[in-house]
Amino acid sequence: MSLAKEIENIKAKTDDTGVVTIYLNTDVGAATQSSDKWRIQLKNGLNDLDDRAKNFEYKKMKELLKEIESRIDDLQKDLQRSLILIASADGELWEERILQVPVTTSFHLENTANTRELERLEQNYPEEAIIVVQKTDIKFLDVALGAIREEINYTWDVDSEDWEDLHNQSPPSATDTTKNKAEKRFEENKYRWYKDLVPRLSKEIKNRNLTGAYLIGEKGSVSELEANMSDSHLKGVINKNLGSKPSDEILTEVYEAKV
Repeated sequence: MSLAKEIENIKAKTDDTGVVTIYLNTDVGAATQSSDKWRIQLKNGLNDLDDRAKNFEYKKMKELLKEIESRIDDLQKDLQRSLILIASADGELWEERILQVPVTTSFHLENTANTRELERLEQNYPEEAIIVVQKTDIKFLDVALGAIREEINYTWDVDSEDWEDLHNQSPPSATDTTKNKAEKRFEENKYRWYKDLVPRLSKEIKNRNLTGAYLIGEKGSVSELEANMSDSHLKGVINKNLGSKPSDEILTEVYEAKV
């Protein structure tokens, strides 16, 4: 389901017993955000929601707020820069997203979800791909709303002379001799083999209805892919060697480069 359709479904949900929407900035790396600030904001926000719950079906809303508080407590170790949590008192709607981009902290209790901030994020951080090139290894990240939805790793196999799709797995380790052999053979034929991979990358972009892709990597490697990609699929190029970094750090660097 596309992100736009997901937001449409959230907006369509109505519950007279109440719908809670929480946007929580948890970015402790920000200059204005101390490690305890978001926890204080959360506590104050939940207290405010509890007061407002008296205008709804208080018992059900009280139970929902307790569930929300417990869930956020469970998520603490996984939080990055922000959290979105939308839930209805009737239990039919529960949407949570941990993001690597900031949000403006706010707490809402209405008959429908407050999606203004969510829609702003959709515009600024749409469904797109980040393609990270590191010689014989290519990483395809399907991202949206500042989060990685799926990761595919491709590695060039020296024996079959073809790209192997590892999906969510990391490329296997190899001995120095094997690695040197593969890299030497690849360097001799890299234009052709990068070109062979482009249709598979383009198919992923098209089938996932992504708005396009950013290519990341050293200029010599990225230029080979760039030359063979359709302009309609290419959103930009960032000449940085990020292939050895964790995927979430790559995503953060890409977003920072786009600002």
